[in-house]
Amino acid sequence: MRERVTVGCLVLLNVVLLVPFVVAACLWISFERAERENERRQEAAADSLLERDRDTADRTAGALTASRDTGTDALLDVIRKHTGSPVIAHDEDRRVFTAVVSRAGRYDPEPMPFGVTGEFERCFAHTYARRPGPGWTGEVAERDRSVCEGSERVGGRVRSARRELEGLAAGRLTRDGLQEALDADHLPSEESRSEVRDVVRKGRTVVALVLFRERYWTPDDEEEAEQCYRLTRVLVPGDPYAADDPGGGTGESVTAVPVAAC
Repeated sequence: MRERVTVGCLVLLNVVLLVPFVVAACLWISFERAERENERRQEAAADSLLERDRDTADRTAGALTASRDTGTDALLDVIRKHTGSPVIAHDEDRRVFTAVVSRAGRYDPEPMPFGVTGEFERCFAHTYARRPGPGWTGEVAERDRSVCEGSERVGGRVRSARRELEGLAAGRLTRDGLQEALDADHLPSEESRSEVRDVVRKGRTVVALVLFRERYWTPDDEEEAEQCYRLTRVLVPGDPYAADDPGGGTGESVTAVPVAAC
C-alpha cells in the first residue's frame, strides 16, 4: 500500500508539473497560428491598397492626358487633386512628376494575447511621365514608410498655414505678418520650415507664396521634403477675420495649391 501511494503521488506530481508546460505550449502554438494568419490578412489588405492606388494612378494619368492646360503648375494641381499628395517632385528635363502618399489600411485580426488593432499604413510613390505623343503614364511602387514622413509633415504645415492666413487680421496680411504667424520662433529663412516668399493683395484677394520644408530620416540618410504653395484668401463683405480682430478660422476659406517655384 505504501508503494502504491508513493507511485500515485509521483504520478500526480508529474502531472501537476507538466500542466503548465502543456498550457504554455498550447498558447504558443495558438499565438504562432494567429500571428501567421494576421500577417496573411495584412498582406492581402496591403495588396488591395496597392491595387486601389494603381487605379488612382490610371485615373490621374488619364486626367493629365486630358488636361488642356499643360503648364507645370496646372499639372501639379491635377496630380494633387487625384492623389492627395502634399509634396510632388518635378524633373523638368525628363518631364516626370513623383508624388509620395501614405495610405491607411485595415483588416479583421485574429485575437492575440497582446491584442492587435488591425490597422497599418503603407507608403506609395506615384510616378507620372509623358510617353511619346500626347499621353501620360502612371506607375506606383511601395516605398519605405519613412519616405512619406516628410510629405505628411509638409501637409500638416500647409493645413496650419491655411488656418493662420484665414484668421489673420487685415492689417497683418503682409509678408512679414504672415511669416510671424507661421514662424513664431523667428528662425533664419534657411532654417524656417514655413518661409513666406511673397504676399500680394489685389482688391479683396490675397495671394501668398510659401515654401514648406521638413527634414526626415530614411534608413540610409537624412532627407528633406519641400514644396512651394500658393495660398489664396478672398475677403468677402462682413468677413469677421478681415477686420482688426485676429479671430481664428478653420482654413476652409483659404485655398492651397502646389506650384513649381516660389
